[in-house]
Amino acid sequence: MNKQMSAASSNNRQDRLIAELSHLWIDRQDQLVIEKNIQALNARYNLYRKMAHEPGFEDIIKQMVGRLANSFPGLSDLQNKRILDIACGSNTSKLPASFFLSTLFGGRSVVPNQGYTALFEPWFCRILFELGAIPVGVDFGDLEQEVFIHYQVDLGKTGTLDFLPDHSFDAIQDSRLFGSPEFTAQFRNPADRLKVAREIARQEQRLLKIDGIIIHSDAAALFK
Repeated sequence: MNKQMSAASSNNRQDRLIAELSHLWIDRQDQLVIEKNIQALNARYNLYRKMAHEPGFEDIIKQMVGRLANSFPGLSDLQNKRILDIACGSNTSKLPASFFLSTLFGGRSVVPNQGYTALFEPWFCRILFELGAIPVGVDFGDLEQEVFIHYQVDLGKTGTLDFLPDHSFDAIQDSRLFGSPEFTAQFRNPADRLKVAREIARQEQRLLKIDGIIIHSDAAALFK
């Protein structure tokens, strides 16, 4: 009976997630597309299982999809769009002894040390890929098994994104570097973090197409 109750609770949570994300778009076709997207993510990456085991993980997915809703009125607008995710996350990130989720999405939760975490997997690029966009992810961690285009780079170095052509992306976001445990450990001095932020903001403007958009930029927010 307990297993049945647990399964029912899990299904209800999954249904609520799909309903909440679907309502971010008015068009019924877009709502169906998002539902299929979430189901595809679950099939490929065990989304629901990870959601059940890690506090705050569901909020990560909501945040990523919410940014798409704020940036693209219709999901058909994403088709074949080249979208760069700077510090996209990886499959090797670990949490420190304790970690405030406010560094990711404004919450107050504290996650105890769990070693490897799904919180920093490259969910934005995965979502984009399933929606028919052409995501390009860059991160210091391991992305070798991912289906989207990806590059392993050290974003703490000036000019590390120079290999990407000028004005080659329809949209760009960076949102995970400055909350990354590895980055925070490497750049403890606020002045050093600000230097990296300025470099990333400069690269974003160089890489955007003339009519391109910034979906979200933590880098730009640091020196406003």
